[in-house]
Amino acid sequence: MKSILISSIVAALMLFIQSTWLSRGIIMGIIPNLALDVLLFTSFINKEGQGIITSFLVGIVADILSASPLGYYAFIYTSCGYFATLISYVTEKDIFIVPFLLGAVATIIMAILSKVISLLFSAGIHYYQVFSMEFGVELILNGLFAILLFFLLSFMRPLFEHNPKKAMP
Repeated sequence: MKSILISSIVAALMLFIQSTWLSRGIIMGIIPNLALDVLLFTSFINKEGQGIITSFLVGIVADILSASPLGYYAFIYTSCGYFATLISYVTEKDIFIVPFLLGAVATIIMAILSKVISLLFSAGIHYYQVFSMEFGVELILNGLFAILLFFLLSFMRPLFEHNPKKAMP
């Protein structure tokens, strides 16, 4: 429970940072999704589903902070968290390749899901133009910032990791 609370607070802090300090973007006005990278880290190191729960909670916070319909970011972040949890069963975390691929593939998942949601509900939902220069820049930025955040958060890994207390035999 403590790991869910701490990772939710850190991811919500990243939502705040990306919506205030980085509001003008880094390259071409593109803002990297720092909250998603924190959620990917949490989902990757917790194989029992704590990262998925955290992704849903932070998604609800992102929905409240944005103009999107309630549940939009919750669904997208939860799907990306589920993806990272599945990947954690087949690979071990390294320093560059896995974080970059998690950040990049999660961006592609977000693009596909946002397009599907916009087609199904035909609301004024923002969706990604997959074959645009802006999407390519965001893909690379999310991958690079995933490497940076995975590195920094690995120093505080015990705070993000769920370790249930075991009963004595």
